[in-house]
Amino acid sequence: MIATLQSLRFVFVMLIFLSHFDYKDIHALDAGGDCGVAFFFLLSGFVLSLGYGPQISEGSFSFGRFLKRRLLKCYPLHILCLLLFLIVSRSAIDGRVILNALLLQSWVPDADYYFSCNSVSWFLSSLMFCYLVFPSVYRRISPALTLTVLAAGIAIYLLVPYSRVNAILYVHPLVRFIDFYLGMLLARYYGRWTSPRGMEPLLLVGLLFALAVYPMSDEKFRNAPLFWLVLIPMIGVFAQQRGWLSNLLKSRPMIFLGSLSMPLYLTHQMLIAIVRHHLPDMPAMWMLTMCVLISLVVSWGAQIIFSRLFRL
Repeated sequence: MIATLQSLRFVFVMLIFLSHFDYKDIHALDAGGDCGVAFFFLLSGFVLSLGYGPQISEGSFSFGRFLKRRLLKCYPLHILCLLLFLIVSRSAIDGRVILNALLLQSWVPDADYYFSCNSVSWFLSSLMFCYLVFPSVYRRISPALTLTVLAAGIAIYLLVPYSRVNAILYVHPLVRFIDFYLGMLLARYYGRWTSPRGMEPLLLVGLLFALAVYPMSDEKFRNAPLFWLVLIPMIGVFAQQRGWLSNLLKSRPMIFLGSLSMPLYLTHQMLIAIVRHHLPDMPAMWMLTMCVLISLVVSWGAQIIFSRLFRL
């Protein structure tokens, strides 16, 4: 585990949280959702390549053990959230529910499917595809493959109509694999260079700038390419843990909060809706504080229970 990247998980899952919180004079931070999702796809490709790349290269990699560990980290909680959604919404089991249970919903380019049930679980559906192809793609990383992926990505981003931005550019597994692949590529070059001191604050400023210009950016390219420019170097620089911001991120409270990122991601949207429905009218900041605290407590409880049940 790279402590700084573990802590950054919390920072970016909170950006996603804020993209789903809209109450009175606090408006949803739309940029946070696109930025956070791009970060997690990039980070997944990066850390999996660092962790499993040597095994793949040496021939000691076990795909069965790898996939089992990936599934245990997210699938039981995904199913629990799906059941909670069905109970709270009193929804019947239909094709959309079945696709959600199988983590196949993001393959259907229809919002009634990919954003159905616990809507944030579309991310797991697309991430699962990345897990499945990861070992074979890692073995074949080359300049030719990189050019092919980038050329295909450019063509898709240019040709997809604006009416299909969410269905294709934001959700579809084949497109989100580009983020994942860029993370894998970053891992290949990680360790070959040392970032100069002072880069961390500059990258933080760059991230804030990207979030600020997001509303003025082309709808197609703000899904991910806008943030690649800062997130790719950010992951590489913070992985080296050299600056004062890294020292802050390596603190125990931040590492602990980072460990809650998956349960926080999977539960936060439903919890926001439940808290808003059951708590009385209150000032916006109080409501936001209550939603954050309750989401953290629930995520902590889920983390404890599932880590003990599955020995994660």
